[in-house]
Amino acid sequence: MFKNIRWKFILLLSIVSTITLVMGFISALSISSRPPKEISDKESEQPKSEELDQNYYNILVLGDSLAKGTGDEKGLGFSGYFSEYWKTKVSKEIKINNLAINGDVSNGLLNVVQESQTLADIKGSNMIFISIGGNEISKLKNTDISSSTTKIKDIQDTYLANLKSIFNIIRTNNQSSMVVFIGLYNSFGKDLTSDKVSILNEWNYQSQQLLSLDSNAIFIPTYDLFKYNLQDYLAADNFHPNSTGYQAISNRIIESLKNYK
Repeated sequence: MFKNIRWKFILLLSIVSTITLVMGFISALSISSRPPKEISDKESEQPKSEELDQNYYNILVLGDSLAKGTGDEKGLGFSGYFSEYWKTKVSKEIKINNLAINGDVSNGLLNVVQESQTLADIKGSNMIFISIGGNEISKLKNTDISSSTTKIKDIQDTYLANLKSIFNIIRTNNQSSMVVFIGLYNSFGKDLTSDKVSILNEWNYQSQQLLSLDSNAIFIPTYDLFKYNLQDYLAADNFHPNSTGYQAISNRIIESLKNYK
């Protein structure tokens, strides 16, 4: 009798195990044949670059230390002084987004404008200031032109090619923003020989010609401003403008844009 009970128990256990295995197989088959879960828009949405608030009049500043405002005792730079005036012309509060980098050159600026966040900033800007080339042209002071004519021409060609690419990127992402390009000045005074001054003026001329192809862009000459006021307009480093110099640049921009709406 004991053996009979044990046999029935073993049989029952085998049946239960078989049923469990069958149910598990059916469940697994059901899961594997189930269509994949659809991903919602929220789950698939990639993080977006932070966009500029369109409740403001957005001014974007790009370029080198001049664009950054280095040397200004008040820390405003030409964009800061300009905005003080411009807020009387526009209905929105002005917000300045300054991405300028001390020591930058045209190659560096080209890299900056290709960054995803900068592209988003360009798209949301109402006005874009650019100052670049001062660090490249400053090398002229200690350059022997007679033995470096080809090299200087290569530097100029690269600079102009970079400017063209920068403007193309800006216009690809923003057709309507006013682009304001700050021309180069001679911070070395008479220490820069006439042949080197001619090269600086050629850079300015070529830059201005490039800007003239864009009906919504303007070149701001600064060479004459500093030529006759160098001692009054330069900071203690004898390279960057001081507060008075930046205000002079700002006034030139204001005068150039007086009919712009």
